[in-house]
Amino acid sequence: MKMKKIVCSLMISVLCFMTAISGVSAASYDTSKINDAYSKVVEYYKNNNTLNNADKILAVESLGLEAESNQFDISSVDFSKTSLSKKIVTEVLLGIDPTKDKETLESQIDENGNVEGSWGASSDIWTLYALYATSSEKTNLLADKLNTDLASSSVCGYEWGGVYYADYDTTGWVIEGLAVVNKEKYATTINKAIDYIKSNTTVKTTGWITTDNVDTQSQVLEGMFAYDANALLNDNYTIHPVDCLLNTQLSDGSFPSSYNAEYTTAEVAKTLGTYKNGSVIIKAKKAYDKILNPEEPDNKQPTNANSTVQSTQPTENSNKKSTSVKTGDETNIVIFVSLSMVSGGLFLVLRKEYERVH
Repeated sequence: MKMKKIVCSLMISVLCFMTAISGVSAASYDTSKINDAYSKVVEYYKNNNTLNNADKILAVESLGLEAESNQFDISSVDFSKTSLSKKIVTEVLLGIDPTKDKETLESQIDENGNVEGSWGASSDIWTLYALYATSSEKTNLLADKLNTDLASSSVCGYEWGGVYYADYDTTGWVIEGLAVVNKEKYATTINKAIDYIKSNTTVKTTGWITTDNVDTQSQVLEGMFAYDANALLNDNYTIHPVDCLLNTQLSDGSFPSSYNAEYTTAEVAKTLGTYKNGSVIIKAKKAYDKILNPEEPDNKQPTNANSTVQSTQPTENSNKKSTSVKTGDETNIVIFVSLSMVSGGLFLVLRKEYERVH
């Protein structure tokens, strides 16, 4: 009789634990929705393959594609319309040595991290991206300054016409930048900023940072993906903010905008790419390292004959498999199966012991 009680108690404990795990699995975000949207926007850029500005190049690179490959036409890119910082990030992704531009940019930053010609965090963050991508010694200097700025109010912004505007878009960029440079060091500030957004917008209930603003939605989510994708996906929302973003996607894979649909599509592409492949700024840093230490790749891709922007370094294979963040779905299935095997084995052992005793 005593053995029966032991067997029952152990089996009940195992079943309760398995039920708890099953509950966690059920609460996990369905990442197949993100994967579907990602595939559609990839097809959009394959069908609209003229990349005439830095934003489109950044989008394509974020999606795990190679802008300088023969899939795309970058012959009409005009870097004169691009900030120096964004130009540097784009250059290294294309395999172009940015040394001269890097030196110019570094000369514009003083010992306190102030950037010449800055209009606030919205421009400083791109300077940080460029510094990080090119392994500049001034990276931490500017990162610390942006961390201080964000910590002081939990929201960053920009200055225009002598007036300062707090801005969630910029805040999302800064979260990404700090996460890329050193997410452990800046975790307190990042978490405080994310909590501020949750508390001062309707995102927890309506799912929107700013109602129907796809640009702001994508830029904040990009920062949160770069920092902790699992925390974002599996947090509790009445309507999930990722769903709000994905539900706006058009049939051709693009995204709508009240400002500029091509720019918005590029921003959302970067957001989805950040989820699937990590921040494109990290990819830029790896590309810069290859420029400094070139290695002959296994497979060369032909350069686009229409391209006037030439790469000084052979590109990585554009068919490189994307790596997605593993959320609860896959992990919990493994745990569930493992627990089933353990419980089955436990049952057989205890049954054998019971038969031996009796």
